[in-house]
Formats: sequence, C-alpha cells, structure tokens
Amino acid sequence: MHWLLLLLLGLGVVPAEARTVSVSELNYAPLDGSDFEFIELINLGADAVVLTGAQFTNGIDYRFDTATTLQPGARLVICSDRTSFASRYGNGVPLAASKFKGKLDDQGEQITLVSATGEILFQFKYDSSGDWPSRANGLGSSLECVDPNGKLSDPANWRSSTEYNGSPGIAGVGPSRPVVINEILAHTDPPLEDAIELYNPGTQTVDLSGWYLSNNRANPAKYRIPNGTHISPGGYRVFFEKDFNRAGDSDRFTFNSANGDEAVLISTDSSGKLLHWIDATSFGPSENGVSFGRSPNGTGPLVTLADLGLGTPVRKDSSPLLLAEFRKAPGAPNGLPRVGPVVFRVIQYQPASNDFEYVELLNITAAPVSLFDPLNPSNTWRIRDGVDFDFPAGVSLTANATVIVCATDPGTFRLKHGLPASALVYGPWTNQLSNSGERIALYKPDPPQLPPHPDAGLVPYILVEEIHYDDSDPWPVLANGQPFRLERKTVGYGDAATNWVAVSASGQPVAPPVVHVMLAEPGSIRITFLQAAGVTYFLETRDSLGAAGVAGWTRGEEIPKSATPTTARIVVPIGESPGFFRVVAP
Repeated sequence: MHWLLLLLLGLGVVPAEARTVSVSELNYAPLDGSDFEFIELINLGADAVVLTGAQFTNGIDYRFDTATTLQPGARLVICSDRTSFASRYGNGVPLAASKFKGKLDDQGEQITLVSATGEILFQFKYDSSGDWPSRANGLGSSLECVDPNGKLSDPANWRSSTEYNGSPGIAGVGPSRPVVINEILAHTDPPLEDAIELYNPGTQTVDLSGWYLSNNRANPAKYRIPNGTHISPGGYRVFFEKDFNRAGDSDRFTFNSANGDEAVLISTDSSGKLLHWIDATSFGPSENGVSFGRSPNGTGPLVTLADLGLGTPVRKDSSPLLLAEFRKAPGAPNGLPRVGPVVFRVIQYQPASNDFEYVELLNITAAPVSLFDPLNPSNTWRIRDGVDFDFPAGVSLTANATVIVCATDPGTFRLKHGLPASALVYGPWTNQLSNSGERIALYKPDPPQLPPHPDAGLVPYILVEEIHYDDSDPWPVLANGQPFRLERKTVGYGDAATNWVAVSASGQPVAPPVVHVMLAEPGSIRITFLQAAGVTYFLETRDSLGAAGVAGWTRGEEIPKSATPTTARIVVPIGESPGFFRVVAP
C-alpha cells in the first residue's frame, strides 16, 4: 500500500481525501420521474484523485468498483438510468461506469461519500423546503452548488440551476438575467387588464423571439413571444392580457389576484427547446389596479408600488372606454414603493423576557384608518410570519395614532411600561419574535370574492407592510438585548436597515462603542472601549472588508455584560496577517 501511494504521488495522482472531492450538482426531483436523477462530483484539488473503492453510504447505493480517476477540476456524473439520461442530455457527459441504485428523496436526505479506506469525503443534508431553492423540487431545475468548497449543508450555498433540467458534466451559467420581469399588474377591471412588463438592464439588444411567458413554473411554456420581438438596452416591453389570454389558446392564462400567483420568463434555443430560466417571481394577493414592481427599478425585489407604472396615464378609475389606450403602455421605470397607511414604528424582539416583546404600529395619514373591512367588519387586519395576531373587530386608529401589539396580556404590559388604561394595547400574540431576525408582516382584508369566481367566499389578505429585520449588519446590532429596541427613523420605506435605529429604554439612540487600538506585547494588539451597562459585546474579525464591508464577519471573544458602565480591554494575537476587527453588541 505504501509503494502504491508513493507511485501515485510520483504520477501526480492521489487517493481521494476529504473535501478534495465534493458535490457540485444534484437532481433529486427531475421532471418526468426518477430515471433522470443524477449527482455530479467535482475534483477541487490540484492533482488527479483515485475514486476506486469509494462508495455512497447515505442517499444512493453506489460503489466505484471499476478503476476511476478524476482529473483536477473535472466533473463526473452518476445517474439513475443511463438510457433516460442520454435521451435528455446526450452522450457527451462524463458518466461513471454504472448507474446508481435506489432513489434520491424528493423531500431531502443526507448524502455521504466515503473513500476506499472509510474516510468521509463529503457529507451533507439537502432539503426541499425552508430556505432551500424551490425550483429544484420538481419544477425543471437541478440543485446547483454555488461553492463546492463551502458548507454543503447551508441552503444559501445552493441555487436552482439556470439551465432547464440542469447542466450535468459542466459548470452552470449561474444567475443570468439579460431581461427581468419588472412590473406585474394582476387585479384589473376595464380600462385596465392584466399585464407583464419586461425590462432590459443590459447594454445589448435582447432577442425574445420564441421565449415564453407563464404564470406557472410547473408549466413555463404557455405564451410564446412572437418572432421578431426585441428589447433594446435600457428598454421596456409590456405584454397584455389580450396577448396571453387569447380565446382558443390551450395555455391561455390570467393572474390569480385573490390567492397570489407567479410570473415566469424562460428562453429557448433555435429549435424551440426550453433553455434557460431567465426570471421567475411570485407575489401575493393584490388590490384592484395596484401593481407590483422591482424597487430599485430592474434590480430590487418585487414590492407593491405607490402608483401604477407601465408608462401609461390610465388608472383604475379612468373611463372603461380607455382600454385600447392602456394597451399602448410602452413600459417605464418603476416609482417608489407604497408605504402605509399603517406602518411598523417599533420592534422589540429581545427584551429581558419574551413576555414583553412588542411591536408598535403607526397611522401615518391625516385620516382615521379602520383595522377591519367596514362592509365585512368581522374581517380584520392581522400580523403574520414572526408572530400571529388578529385584531378584534371595531378597532380604528385616529390620524397619526399608534397601537401596540404585544406578547403578553395588555393589562400586564400597561403596568410594566406605565401606560394609561386608554393606551391602545392588544395581545397576546402567538409564537415569539426571533432574536436572530426574521420577517414580520401586516395584512389587511380585501372584499370577499363573489360568485361566479371560483374562489367565491375567499377573503384575500393584502400585504400592507413587511419588515425583514436582522440582528447583524447592516441592521442596528445594539437592538438585540435589553434595554434596546428597533425604532423607525422616518415614514419612508420600512424594509430597509438604514431606516431603523437602536434606541435605549430612555428613548435615546444608542451609539456603537468608540474603540481604541494600541500595540501590546509583540504579535498582539490591545482593544479598549467603554462598555455600556447591561450589554454583552462580541469581538468580530475578517480578513478583508470587500466591496460591501458589512457581511462575512466571524464572531470571536465574548465580553460579558457589566452591571455598571466600565472600560473593557481585550488583547488579541494578530500574527502575520492582522486583518480587521470590530466590536458589536449583537
């Protein structure tokens, strides 16, 4: 064995070692059944590696029984059925000597590959839910690893393949958006109709001939864009319901504004075969005449817009005779997101006791706002996601008034905070706010759907505002822990970290600590700062600031909280590459 190892090393070939071989692509829920499943391996090292004798002990049943060597940077695909695989991907893909037995679990499972000597080469667990890419779960994409040298069990290290059905044997092209779905109008009556706006953010004209638009990722080839359709650099193109809902078309569609829907754009090759997922986005229920659009224009997430865009002056309250005029809409940059009429003003997500978590809502208008549907008063506003709470019937907010929703009994909360009995406080809610950050959203009821609508009786709930708060940069890190809370700076767009500040129990903004650094003994530095009472701090490090300067910090030493303000001192070894340091109170 030692002579064999020496010989292999002399030839630039080494036995497989942990993380020398990794997984780069996984197709666990392919279209048309499990015969099209595959797993792709990649050699991350500088030498060829021997896989002979290696085997999967979890996930699939496969052993490299024949001599198998993987060259540096090379990929190798193990498939479920070689005939089915070749019918879809051709004969040019580097395949293992035989197919695997068993089946990859559509719901997720652990995958383990061990070497001939039993060493674990890689082991990870994928999933089909939660934060894992959804399109890979039976919707025409494979599961593609962003960095095979990174953490394989981290869903953020995986993406749905841009290539339709995946890209076995070669690196995927990754996210590719020469054109984006920029605005969607889904709830309409004349003079409006459903519409999709596309935008070209690039510097080259894009030919859309033969591409498809759809409202269903499971059936992306619904409306074929006519030949000769182009979008110039920085240009727009709007498609209307008259285009994709034509009588007689088997795949005609409109958007489902009561339940929410999705919009899909997929490209094709010269033969009409589906090629790349260009854009796919989902949205919730919407109000009549109100559109969703990317903010910032062309690049940001889909949000409810303050005003209909599309480059048309026609609105829902215009004359129904103006439908033809609406259909002339050329497209245009999106305006601002809608804010209000009620917004989150305060989020206290980690007090000394979870019982005293709360949020404060603010009516930003100069008029009363009913937190219920006046025509259907039992249908009330609600808070969802992080916590669940339904307002009782009859609650209204006067102009510029606030209301608190808390985790405990309202009377107990008033007593704790010294609030009068007249203060609007409701609770308790169910669940609790995450200390590490999450989404919290406010919804209002739309009128119930009426017959003959297929969802007659359904009450659509319209998103009023959502906040994805966090306990790390760029969000105010001092908001995590007694006695601080998150407080909104302005009534501008709420789902932006820059619009929030950490505020102390006294209502004063909390400044981050001023840190002093000096050399200590050789090879180390001394970090000194004034530690506020009752606050736990952490030292964090990183090698370089990078472009953004806010992500990628590694948490290190904890500085426990002190009962009184005190001067904290930390001695840090710096070695040959000191890097960057910061002190945070997460």
